[in-house]
Amino acid sequence: MNSYFDSAIEYNRTNTINLAHSNDQSQSFSNEKNWEWSYLVRKCRNLELEESYDLYMRRLRVGYLSLFIFIQLQVTITHTLLLLTTPDITFVYVDMAAYIASGVVIWLILSVNFRSELVSKHGWVVYVSSWLAVCVMVLMDIGLNVYHATSHNFILNPIYDAYTLYAIYMFMPVPYLLQPFVLGSAVTLCYIINYIFVITSKEDNQMHSILNEAIYLSCVNLLGIFFRLMRDIALRTTFLDRRQYVEENLLLRYARDQERSLLLSILPNQIADRLQEDVKNRIERSKQQHQQRSHVDTQRTTDSQNLKRWRQPDHGTLFIEPHEDVTVLYADVVNYTHLTTTLDVKKLVEALHDLFVRFDIASEEYNVLRIKFLGDCYYCVAGLVSPNADHAKCCVDLGLRMIKDIRDVREKRHLNIDMRIGVHSGDVLSGVIGAAKWQFDIWSKDVDIANRLEATGATGRVHVSQKTLSLLDGEYFFEDGTEKAREDPVLQKHGIRSFLIKSLRAPMHDPRRVQRERQAKKLSEANKSNFMHNSTLHQYNQVRNQAKLEMCRELDKMPIGRIKLTKVFRRSTRLTQDEIEEETFRRNISSFCLFFRTRNWEMQYMREPDVMLKYSIALAWVIYMGLLTIQLLSKDARYHYWYIDGTTIILLTMLLIVSWYKKLWIMYMSDAEVSVPTSRLSGCLFNMSDVMQRNLFLRILIYFLIILSYCAVATMQVLGCSKDEDYEDSDPTVEDRLFCFHPWILTNCMTLVIGMSFLFTRIPFIIKVCLSTIITIVYAALVIFEFNHIYANSPSTNVNFNAKYSHILLMIITLGIFHLMERQTEFIAKVDYNWKRQLMKKQEDALITNDTIKVLLTNILPSHVADFYLSTQLQNQLYYEEYDNVAVMFASIKNFDTDKIGLRVLNEIICDFDDVLNKYAQCLRVEKIKVANWTYMAACGLDVSRSEQVNAPQMKFRNASLMPNGRRSRYDGGRTSDSDGIHRVPYGNGSNIALDLDLERGQYEGNVITSAPRTSNVGQQAGNSSNEVVLVMARFALDLMRAMRRFNAENMQTEYEGSTDYGMLRIGISHGRAMAGVVGISKPHYDIWGDPVNMASRMDSTGVPGQIQVTENTAIKLRGFNIQCNYRGMTFVKGRGNIPTYIIGTDSEYEFLPHRPSSPNTKKTS
Repeated sequence: MNSYFDSAIEYNRTNTINLAHSNDQSQSFSNEKNWEWSYLVRKCRNLELEESYDLYMRRLRVGYLSLFIFIQLQVTITHTLLLLTTPDITFVYVDMAAYIASGVVIWLILSVNFRSELVSKHGWVVYVSSWLAVCVMVLMDIGLNVYHATSHNFILNPIYDAYTLYAIYMFMPVPYLLQPFVLGSAVTLCYIINYIFVITSKEDNQMHSILNEAIYLSCVNLLGIFFRLMRDIALRTTFLDRRQYVEENLLLRYARDQERSLLLSILPNQIADRLQEDVKNRIERSKQQHQQRSHVDTQRTTDSQNLKRWRQPDHGTLFIEPHEDVTVLYADVVNYTHLTTTLDVKKLVEALHDLFVRFDIASEEYNVLRIKFLGDCYYCVAGLVSPNADHAKCCVDLGLRMIKDIRDVREKRHLNIDMRIGVHSGDVLSGVIGAAKWQFDIWSKDVDIANRLEATGATGRVHVSQKTLSLLDGEYFFEDGTEKAREDPVLQKHGIRSFLIKSLRAPMHDPRRVQRERQAKKLSEANKSNFMHNSTLHQYNQVRNQAKLEMCRELDKMPIGRIKLTKVFRRSTRLTQDEIEEETFRRNISSFCLFFRTRNWEMQYMREPDVMLKYSIALAWVIYMGLLTIQLLSKDARYHYWYIDGTTIILLTMLLIVSWYKKLWIMYMSDAEVSVPTSRLSGCLFNMSDVMQRNLFLRILIYFLIILSYCAVATMQVLGCSKDEDYEDSDPTVEDRLFCFHPWILTNCMTLVIGMSFLFTRIPFIIKVCLSTIITIVYAALVIFEFNHIYANSPSTNVNFNAKYSHILLMIITLGIFHLMERQTEFIAKVDYNWKRQLMKKQEDALITNDTIKVLLTNILPSHVADFYLSTQLQNQLYYEEYDNVAVMFASIKNFDTDKIGLRVLNEIICDFDDVLNKYAQCLRVEKIKVANWTYMAACGLDVSRSEQVNAPQMKFRNASLMPNGRRSRYDGGRTSDSDGIHRVPYGNGSNIALDLDLERGQYEGNVITSAPRTSNVGQQAGNSSNEVVLVMARFALDLMRAMRRFNAENMQTEYEGSTDYGMLRIGISHGRAMAGVVGISKPHYDIWGDPVNMASRMDSTGVPGQIQVTENTAIKLRGFNIQCNYRGMTFVKGRGNIPTYIIGTDSEYEFLPHRPSSPNTKKTS
């Protein structure tokens, strides 16, 4: 069986490789949309997640606020301690007091945000507290500048302008983007006014300084806005990923419940568990094997090896179990043949559905397991699933109930039908056999006895054996059995005496009977909820509502950041389950570098595409223009390096165009028909844009190129300036030195470089930290060693405070802020990636479960009917079809006794037959209907496209079936060959499983089997007419006879040597109008009805071993295909009397003999 899994999964794998480019393109287009902020907002609102997201953001903002308070505390302490290093601390006390007081006030103001109940009740608290805290920070910083300028005529430079703006965009709990932007703009305006009236009021080139400050603060605002926007996109994506994980988990749970419900509707627990586990294991094993294969040619050579290897006998995959002390019930619908030939398809299916649903409900009420339908026969067993001391009474009660139910249907629908029932107790073997269209069945001589009791019983009566009667404890009135039963050879052989149950004795107060009735009521209620009753829409709404509720609980699991200061103040030391899971994940990430400790995880994480790269490059281009403008305004024209600036501008502009080309083309040029550019230039730019997003090393190269461009345009301000020792002899004034470059302008530019180095989204965290740290150290060295006098004589931030320390302090504050925020962001991104891996695992589990459901269902029902239930699961809708021409075949194996031969032999034979069935999967495919004991039933022409009437919604039809038989078969007949010598079996039924990984993928198109083809000598007269179904069925029958002869030659050489027909096939075929449909809900059963079914069954039962018997009409059609049909004579057929029958002419190799013209001694049929 694994070869079937292998070939099916291999097709999906290679097909995926062939379509990889188109799938990548569609995934790429989807990513362009999925990372749009407006799209994420709409999706949250459509999924009704906006409220939950706001709750999560409230928790997150509290976490960021606690981090800001920590940073504010560190900055205040550090700055205050540094002020103590000033040589004259006369004027420092005011500054220290202002810093400490403002820090305390800010902490008191912002602390109200930690009271969640107050904030949720009064939303304005967030805005008011944020505005007040920012006002305190601005008043403190600008107020000290104004105080020292007016009181002591000291012109100082503000140090907390950028720090305040970063606090607004990164830490303040103000939601959304508009409010922070308004607040940031107000702060920017305040500092510009401070520059105009305080700092630069006495400068000659005041306008240049003001413009430089305005550009700098505008760039800081842009960095803050970009950070806030990217953070919101990342958090919404993480939130939606978590929601999808919750939904996938729920869907997997529903799918497993559905699978279990489906499986238990046809199989008892013991068999179901083994079968379900075997199917899943084989699917997983086959997928793992194909993931290890790297080349198609290698796969082709190994497929044949796998075929031989996995088709060896495997005793663990014969799903048969013995059961003792059970009771078997056979029920036959009297006048069923007349019913199927007189009613139209809709009325027939409705009547049978009504009848068999009543029987199913009754069987569950009486704790009896229905086995299957055999045309007009319904048989079941009690005491098989679990030991039941009252198994005989349950079956008799069920029989009486069934007689009542059929009479109710007879009166309701005005049908002339009744019931004949046989019941016998004994031992059975139960299980599933074959390689396709599994059907749970029971076997033993006691099953045959129950069947004969039904056949020899009386209409409207329950016919029981003496053994069953002895188990009834005298609770029923009875009388002697029928005369036919006393004369029946099977019953005589086993010494069976029979009785007819008349009615139940009074009174009905038996405690065990009362208990059975209570159990019946519970089962009846449970029957109302099963997988077939749940519509897809209802299930979708149920999952969506449940996912919404689950997300409320998942809010506690949503990541806040690597640094969680709130843990310091918690009193409880006991961790919740969610906190334990979080701690486990935290231990999987290194503390400093934030690497996954699993190396391949880290590599896969870094190699994920950066859809936001174009936004980072756009911001980088704008910031570069700001830096260039600052350079032009602050540097004398003779020191401008236009060729360097021009080259850098051209390079960054080209990067900007390429990075945005893909998105712009998708937005304005793409349509449904053209998904990629067709022109060479456009296609080249499109592919380059896509490669930039996907290639990690290219992204890192672009990142370094941009940061180096920033450093170049910033350091060009100091080019041409002399070192400090060059001024020792001339002792120039401070103004002369500052004329070369303005230290604070350069420092501000370098803080922008540090900020920009952290805002590229998919650059490894360690690279950002190392590069920004190197920039800070190099610049500190430049301040201290290279241009010491220039920086020392620049305006300081405090009176008598060394200006060099002010420059370095600003750089360190900027580095610290961005480093801490990037740690939080990187940690959240790692959490999101971990959840994506969990989601992928859930999806893989769901796919395997879905594959298992498809395998199970498509091996209960025909492929297109299984799709009906998989695709729709419509409530209270019947499925039925009507066909103008269907060929039906019954093939019985003669003289094989289950008790003597064993079920393993039967399983091997049916598996061989199913292998033959596998090649008949073309447009006129052969569909296996059922196996009853040693009889194999199949039909050809049950194609929904040929049906005259189908009551089902339109759907995509897929075909799948398999059975883990795990045994050998050397059948190699009739497969078509490709030019390369590889023989492919077309997609369809049999043992090919189409493992659709989702409902929108393609079909499985073929197994790869290296074997020699067998061709028939029949001419090619057959067209595509409906009569060809007869030819296909006749060919199939011959292939079964070849397979049976081969099996006998290999396994049965010494058995019954004196028997001439031992192990031979007796086959009957008929064709004509037929009806098909599904009856039952909790236990759906597909069956076909009509005259060809009845006649094919009679052709088999009255046939000749080793021959194929057909009706006269079928013989006429076969002669039209140049096949010899020999007149056998008049044969008595039940319900039809004596009719002419024919034997298909074959040679010793089971090849068709050509048709010969009629002779005077041969009956003319044409």
